[in-house]
Amino acid sequence: MSKVPVNAPSNCPGTNSTKAGKTDMCKSCPNQSTCALGAMSDSKQDIEDISKALKGVKNVCIILSGKGGVGKSSITSNLAFELSQDKNLDIGVLDLDICGSSLPRYMGVQNCEVRRTVEGWTPVCVSDNISLMSVGFLLSSPDQALIWNGNRKNGMILSFLKQVQWGSLDYLLIDTPPGTSDEHLSITNYLSKININFGAIVVTTPQVLEEPILLQPV
Repeated sequence: MSKVPVNAPSNCPGTNSTKAGKTDMCKSCPNQSTCALGAMSDSKQDIEDISKALKGVKNVCIILSGKGGVGKSSITSNLAFELSQDKNLDIGVLDLDICGSSLPRYMGVQNCEVRRTVEGWTPVCVSDNISLMSVGFLLSSPDQALIWNGNRKNGMILSFLKQVQWGSLDYLLIDTPPGTSDEHLSITNYLSKININFGAIVVTTPQVLEEPILLQPV
């Protein structure tokens, strides 16, 4: 039986349907591009690979906001450095702001490169107990623009979840772009299917007018 996401329209064909993400009724659904790629359907091998890659991760924290420019990346970076003051903790940072990557610069490792082996990507070492993976490390130059559709972004997210060799982590912090987009739908969909403790920090500004925007991703 096809599953229907809670935020899908009432006439959704279901995530396991061959029509998922491809019909006229799907055009207005926020899950359209993700379903069209098949990310919302159960892929046993993908889920097994993600579970294996994250088996050493104790806690995952997604940093998000309904509004841009509120300091998500700054908070992600500062939180990682603050947690790292406890030398008994190991922290990983995953930059999922694919089209607006900034964490390599924020964390002072913008000139570094990730190493890829047959086992996957080795994240960049920021300090003795912080490691970072970002699409920014894969670009030919810091000024290179990425204009990707949902399918390509989901493919990159899936690769990050399956192929980054984090090892043992106490916390994996995931920085995301503003709003509720393919990145958020993909990451929460995958994490919900494996045995891992995950939650979120929602970043906002104190103005009353920002409250509706704050509640959108929640």
